[in-house]
Amino acid sequence: MAKGVITHRMIEVFRAAIMHGGISAGAEALGIPQPSMSRVLTDLQKIVGFPLFLKSGRTVKPTAEAHALMEKVQQSFLGMDEIAKFSAQLRSQRLGRLSLCVIPSVGNSTIPQLMEHLSVAFPDVAVSVRIASYMDVWRHVLNRQADIGITADIVASGELETVAEFSGDCVCVGTSKWLPPCKSSITPQQLAGIPLIGLTDSFQRRLDALFSAHGVQPNSKIEVSASHTASELALRGMGVAIVDPLTGEHHRQRGGVVVALRPGLAYTVYATAMSDTRLGKPALEALRFLSNANERAKKHVIDG
Repeated sequence: MAKGVITHRMIEVFRAAIMHGGISAGAEALGIPQPSMSRVLTDLQKIVGFPLFLKSGRTVKPTAEAHALMEKVQQSFLGMDEIAKFSAQLRSQRLGRLSLCVIPSVGNSTIPQLMEHLSVAFPDVAVSVRIASYMDVWRHVLNRQADIGITADIVASGELETVAEFSGDCVCVGTSKWLPPCKSSITPQQLAGIPLIGLTDSFQRRLDALFSAHGVQPNSKIEVSASHTASELALRGMGVAIVDPLTGEHHRQRGGVVVALRPGLAYTVYATAMSDTRLGKPALEALRFLSNANERAKKHVIDG
């Protein structure tokens, strides 16, 4: 029967030997003498009651039981890594730091104004922003590399929670060349024949379905991967783009024409965070700012 207590040091040594392909390499990685490494492994083998390594020529190789044990060890160390990351996140917030990871439609439209606002409201807080794809946003939040993630999709994960959401209808952006500035709204039928700047993402599939439902074949000869690029091309008179409300507001601020699309096509932005994250005042202020920006965008479209 196995006797004694398995210590964290034993597990650390065993893991190093497996991960680095041998006792010598494991000892070097841990910065300890090889004899010390061997003694710890011998003590561990006595406790578990079966061999962990067998000689194979001039080297030793882990046994099948060692590989099975390693799977459990990795689960344990993943838990330790999670604790370390959580501690780092708490330390970061205590030191006055806020990290955001956002999708391009938000990052290229509203984030510059948000960072300017936070720098005035919280001059001692360091703010970092990463612009990433939807998949990378939730990965960064799950890995605690971002306090808040801003995305246009709900993530199905028990570890994440939605802390805020901002909804509005998509808008048509362009110049007076294609969109009458006095017009309050436009329909898919009225866009027939007008050059459209398409997007190459899931949002475009929703647009295609809307046009198809109204019997309209979009006149799209240009496709881009980001809404801010579509807005830029529209400002250059190359056609009309249908974008999210925040990109539409940014387009209006730059002198472009923004017209509501009717019937409306909803676009929702979700703010996500780890369920155990404590949002500080800078984070809450960031969410409030984004909510207000979204309301302003909707108001300008409604007011025409």
